[in-house]
Amino acid sequence: MRDMSRLLLGACAGLALSMPAALAEISSGEGRAPIGKDIESVRTIAESEARRAIVTQMLLRTIGQQRMGEVGQQQIDSIAGQIGAEMIVTREPRREGNIFFMKLTADIDGGWFAQRLDDQGIQSNSQRASGDQQRIMVMIDPKTGPGRDFSKPAEVTVEYDRQTGGSFSDKSVVAASEKDRSASSDRSAGAYRGSAASAIGVSNGYGSAAGRARSNVAGGYSNSSASASSHSAAFIDKSNVQAEVHDNERFRSHVVYQRPAQTSGSRAALSGFTSQLRNYGVAVATADIALTRFYGGAIPSFESLRQRPDYEQFLQSLSRDKAPFFMGGTITVNQLGAAPSGGVRCSGVLEASAYATADSEEIGSGSANGTAIGDGFDDCEAKLTKTLVTTVADTVGPQVQKRWRTIAQAAAAAGVDSRQSADYALVLRANRLDMAMQADILDALQATNGVEAQNFVSQQGNEMRFTVRYAGSTPLQLALYQKLRANPAFAGMQSTVNGRSVLLCLAGCGQ
Repeated sequence: MRDMSRLLLGACAGLALSMPAALAEISSGEGRAPIGKDIESVRTIAESEARRAIVTQMLLRTIGQQRMGEVGQQQIDSIAGQIGAEMIVTREPRREGNIFFMKLTADIDGGWFAQRLDDQGIQSNSQRASGDQQRIMVMIDPKTGPGRDFSKPAEVTVEYDRQTGGSFSDKSVVAASEKDRSASSDRSAGAYRGSAASAIGVSNGYGSAAGRARSNVAGGYSNSSASASSHSAAFIDKSNVQAEVHDNERFRSHVVYQRPAQTSGSRAALSGFTSQLRNYGVAVATADIALTRFYGGAIPSFESLRQRPDYEQFLQSLSRDKAPFFMGGTITVNQLGAAPSGGVRCSGVLEASAYATADSEEIGSGSANGTAIGDGFDDCEAKLTKTLVTTVADTVGPQVQKRWRTIAQAAAAAGVDSRQSADYALVLRANRLDMAMQADILDALQATNGVEAQNFVSQQGNEMRFTVRYAGSTPLQLALYQKLRANPAFAGMQSTVNGRSVLLCLAGCGQ
């Protein structure tokens, strides 16, 4: 068993060393499991429980303790199972006796968690019953600063270079040639021919003699001779001399003139807040119409608005329009010129403050500054504005959400006037929720006087969720019970009410 514990702790410690440091607000949770023979199962059980503890901690921040009864265990398990390994910052295993503990610390984005709640049909406090009471009126002014003379250039680039030199080339040619040729021939031939014959005979006894002779001679001779000679001469004298001297100067001036921004930083900021504050259950509306109606068309800037004696009266007018919050601010974006790597550099500052319209109290503020690089000034301004808005929204959003939770809790403590039309979050929970029971609750909602509208949100296992718009003399849970108490399946129904959150339990809400 001791070796198994070492294996568990060693494996988990290795994981802990490989995790990056947290980059944002973090949550932590701890789980436990009895140490058994299957090391992997022990670790998995403890880690799963730690993930559920993380989700529970984040739910407490988002909806508060009083509404935790609305959330079923299946919903917590579903969200916990979606926490990715990349969200876990550290794992801290330890052993106490025969129990293995695992503490997880997670870096979970608020927007991601808000989307998971929405998927499960769990509304944040600012998304609850009175749908338009989570609104925040926003005005963001572009801060003008020093005036700009658009007739003067924003950037001047001057280039100058000079090139001097020369060249010489002599390709002259002088050539002479002389040729002599001679030839001779001499030819001679001669021939001679001669022949001779003679014969003689002598006979002694002083008697006979004979003799004969013949001769031929021939001759011939020829002689021929020839001779020839030639003489040629050539002379070339060609001059080809080239010379060049240059002194070149080049001057270039590139001028970029200033121009007014084609987009408005304030409009981009308002659009960014609309997207970012939604992660915290806050719906953004522009304050332009309210400002125009209150000031008759002469809309002051936010800085001057706060100095006016009728500022509190303006905030109270927003409260009467069912906007419990107002946020105002200024944004400044300046062009810094060309970036060394190309494009345009810009810098900016965004400052914003949020107020409760009912009592004019400042409930939160945030500021951010930074720089960016874009293809042009408009692109640079858009990139920088997005970054600044995200930073400020992540500061102001939780502050507004916390104030809204306080308002919701106070309203719940004071009780709800059911005669005022409002939206309710209705949850029906039972150990076994068959089709007949689901149909029964739908029939009861349709038959209950004062129910103006109903929307089915979700059904998972033993739980159904609705949003109901209701206005009646009897509280909603009692009005529904009057319709259902004759049905044996609903005879033992109990309820838990927190403001406009109604939980109906068929097997006891405490079980």
